[in-house]
Amino acid sequence: MSSRQVAESTANMEKEPTVLSLDPQYLGDVLEDVRRVGRATGSESVAEQVTARMQGRIDAVTQRAELADIHPRVLHLEWTDPLMCGGHWVPEMVELAGGTNCFGDKEMGSFPLEWEAVVESQPEVIVVMPCGFEVPRAMEDLPLLTEKEGWNALPAVQNDRVYVIDASNYTSRSGPRLVTGLEILAEMIHPELFSGMIPEAGARRIYGSGRGGSA
Repeated sequence: MSSRQVAESTANMEKEPTVLSLDPQYLGDVLEDVRRVGRATGSESVAEQVTARMQGRIDAVTQRAELADIHPRVLHLEWTDPLMCGGHWVPEMVELAGGTNCFGDKEMGSFPLEWEAVVESQPEVIVVMPCGFEVPRAMEDLPLLTEKEGWNALPAVQNDRVYVIDASNYTSRSGPRLVTGLEILAEMIHPELFSGMIPEAGARRIYGSGRGGSA
């Protein structure tokens, strides 16, 4: 619900409510929003404990990712028709996990892509994350990619490094579970450094021929 819709829906209330609007763009904003909710509800100490654990997990990923000798080119697709890359926290998460964004950066929102540009970018890792979809639903849209000319020649496809992620839980929604999304991306981008980071049903690895397998 937008801020305008909230204002309209509360305009005629007998008592004007206190509205706390949360609109994070980066992982740090998510942590600060947890603190804001804690202050608003008198739960500051709990919020600090929660954010300390979240920050510790973020730091653990970034510190280990710094050990990587290479930074694979990562294509993250927030939509498949039209093609769109992720924005804001998604490119940030890719960077923190030791990857290089093919498209997008943390200062920008998502935007459309041309397939020709995708082919030219030669992604080494592809993460399909249709906004709001869990893995089974996202899998239904895979033919929109696998049937495109040049798909099978992409480095990520050739090397079996194509994944579908549970975007509904781990990348689309700007909440605490983005930290788990960061950990998932870290294992996808640097499996030589990370393991055991992907929750059950959190992601699925797609092989070059289009058949699926577990991540």
